[in-house]
Amino acid sequence: ESKMSTVIRTLGEFKTLEDIEQIIVNFLGNDVPVTIANVGKVSDSLVDEKTRGFVNGKKAIFLMVFRQSKANTIAVVDAVKKRVEVINEDFKKTGNSATLTTVRDGARMIHANVDDVKESIVIGIILTLLVVYLFLGSGRSTFITGLAIPNSLLGAFILISLAGFSINVMSLLALSLAVGLLIDDAIVVRENIFRHREMGKNSIQAALEGTKEVTLAVIATTLAVLAVFGPIGFLKGVVGQFFKEFGLTVCFAMAISLFDALTMAPMLSAYVGGSIHKNEKKGLWGNTVGRLLDAFDRFQTYLEEKYGSILSFSLRRPWVIFLTAFAIFAGSIVAVSFVPKTFISGQDAGEFSVGIELTPGSTLDALNDVASQIDKIILQNKEIATSVMFLGGQGESNVGQFFIQMVPSKQRKATTTELKDRVREQLKPFAFAKPIVKDIDAVGGGQRPFNINLVGNDLAQIEEIGKKLFEKIKDHPGLKDVEVNIKPGKPEFQVKIENQKAEQLGVST
Repeated sequence: ESKMSTVIRTLGEFKTLEDIEQIIVNFLGNDVPVTIANVGKVSDSLVDEKTRGFVNGKKAIFLMVFRQSKANTIAVVDAVKKRVEVINEDFKKTGNSATLTTVRDGARMIHANVDDVKESIVIGIILTLLVVYLFLGSGRSTFITGLAIPNSLLGAFILISLAGFSINVMSLLALSLAVGLLIDDAIVVRENIFRHREMGKNSIQAALEGTKEVTLAVIATTLAVLAVFGPIGFLKGVVGQFFKEFGLTVCFAMAISLFDALTMAPMLSAYVGGSIHKNEKKGLWGNTVGRLLDAFDRFQTYLEEKYGSILSFSLRRPWVIFLTAFAIFAGSIVAVSFVPKTFISGQDAGEFSVGIELTPGSTLDALNDVASQIDKIILQNKEIATSVMFLGGQGESNVGQFFIQMVPSKQRKATTTELKDRVREQLKPFAFAKPIVKDIDAVGGGQRPFNINLVGNDLAQIEEIGKKLFEKIKDHPGLKDVEVNIKPGKPEFQVKIENQKAEQLGVST
């Protein structure tokens, strides 16, 4: 008995055209077999047209580029764009009228998000330093506390690298949020050191005693922030994948800011803090910035007086404050039920897609006729810059897809969501083509914001229940473009061979 098993596989693949020519077609009435080469000619010709592509109504051929796993999307896109320029130059040199253009850039949204977050960080730093200067009224104090921002941000990048994170939209968003928090600890330390200087102590003694006095308070403040953002970094599931880097990046920046407040701020206060006496407001600086600081100081005094009167009222009537706070809390809980809830709110991405589907068995020409009409209607909207139409594909000549690229947001008033709703209304006359207006599916799995999966062993029963469920939810006001993935098969023409006669005539099935 053999202890080995062997797979037996019959090879029937043609390697060359000559192999096909040698196929025997008939033995009957001849001692010499008749081959395909005896009765015809075998040639490699064009296959039937299965797909068509158009850009703004003009015929086009699409070249799709996909990045490898873990590759930098922006780097890949930049490299492809440089190669496109080289190819277009070659076209010009050879006299070719064709042009290679980019119709969809997968890194565009990434670029926009990163640039937006960078802008938020810069604006946040400027506004933070301005507010600190107005409140402290001292350039030295602003410099000492302001150093907490670059120190904490740069220190956070070191911890981000050690944690294996990347610089992405979520980590940069965390840093933009943390900018306003990073300076808090340093302000507390600097202000208390300044208070000790006003008591007559020298700069080093004031730095030591002032910092020691508020150390626990500063640590408690930082730990309170970590207690909020730390757990966010340990969320599970899809939400956890999004917010892990967000929560922990805030924690990294805050930890460095605490270290800065207890080391850099006291050291700089001791040696760079300068005199506690305010300079006289003279000259251009005194008559401009000096007057502004004086005005803001008077505003602070006014706020302190108002706060004192409000605090006095609150202490005299505690029950009024308590009941008011409770009413606001209860009202907030009730208001939550009226707030729309979604994983990610609709974004003005500036791009979306439209899918159409004719009855199974429809020809590519029939699909082309309908799609061309739809394409003209879509292009009538002035907010649309590019309409890419792709017909057929995967053996389905009845299915078509449109990719719509809108003009930059500054050149239009309508948002992506508003334009999608408008296109839906415009395509109602084409209900027979089942038009579906949807967001770009980055994954390519056809996933939608809301999916219902039916699982079972009886396919007929699943199909029956699926159709009933579809009828119930298709007109729900909270849902748009509802579809069911149970599709009827293509119509087919079956040829049944009588085996006995076929064998007599040498016809193989």
